[in-house]
Amino acid sequence: IRNAEADARKLKIKYPTGYMELNLDYFFPCTLDKARKVFSLIHRYSSEADKDRLIAFLYGLESRYGAQMQEYADNAMYHPEKSEEYREYTSRFKEARRLRQRTARNIELFTAGRESR
Repeated sequence: IRNAEADARKLKIKYPTGYMELNLDYFFPCTLDKARKVFSLIHRYSSEADKDRLIAFLYGLESRYGAQMQEYADNAMYHPEKSEEYREYTSRFKEARRLRQRTARNIELFTAGRESR
């Protein structure tokens, strides 16, 4: 069962000169440069089912970061502004926001490339 779950979290891209296997949990959200390169390969060589699986993963990741942002913001409200806990939750909120924004840009780039084909 563990192997099946691990395989579900991977995306294998087979192209003429080889293949690439992406571990979705560790690769995304990625920078725009990396996204452009890998999305180009995915659009050319991956099946529609794999593309659908990737976009569903990205939307799930975006909502997960949104939930984390809300949780950290709620927790920060319960502490005084100058406290260590407040700074910690604020820092975590900013990191979750940054990752959510990066994921949203990954989604935009992927869907734009998908529509142009």
